[in-house]
Amino acid sequence: MNHLLGKEAAVAMFRELLHEAEFGSLNCVALRIFRSDGAAEDFVVGGTAQQQVGASVEPQHELAQR
Repeated sequence: MNHLLGKEAAVAMFRELLHEAEFGSLNCVALRIFRSDGAAEDFVVGGTAQQQVGASVEPQHELAQR
């Protein structure tokens, strides 16, 4: 599932995710950051080693399928 958000909604979403991480209801997060210079970075935070591997591979596989 993809979420397309404007700047204000994205900031609100990140605040909510931070709150969930602080209080333990968020286990693992994978983010792909696209910078204005064209660079992209992937981040996987939290979770087990197995979850981190799955989170880092699946988004790349999904993009390759498009």
